Amino acid sequence: MSPIYATSLALLIVTAALALWRGGPWERATAAVLVLTWIGTTLSPFSGTEPPWVAIGLDGATMLFLLYLALYSKRRWTAWAAAFQFLLMANHLAFVRFQELEQWAYVTAYYAWGNAVLLSLIVGTLWPARARASAAETLD
Repeated sequence: MSPIYATSLALLIVTAALALWRGGPWERATAAVLVLTWIGTTLSPFSGTEPPWVAIGLDGATMLFLLYLALYSKRRWTAWAAAFQFLLMANHLAFVRFQELEQWAYVTAYYAWGNAVLLSLIVGTLWPARARASAAETLD
């Protein structure tokens, strides 16, 4: 297991646990979608010569879900998560177009944008709690 994979997996576990514990319905649904996408991507075959079509499909479906959230949930973190997922998809499409790209760069960018999506969810999960706490302090 590579260090970037282990770090991203740990971040996913922390993010999902935090979203289930402190998040609302949108945060919990997003955590579930991200965990299912991760499992599907992990179980799909990956070779250095062919594009990972299963991962591209799963990440595309995740992007559509995040785009839906960004349009209809009225939460700020969803726009950031959708934007980072879009960059992750752009990374996939760059590899599909230019398969001679170095695998290290492709995989590193994939995990970097995926971690940014997870961090957006963490901020979205913690932000309402912080806003409620500061509103309660101003009332006192």
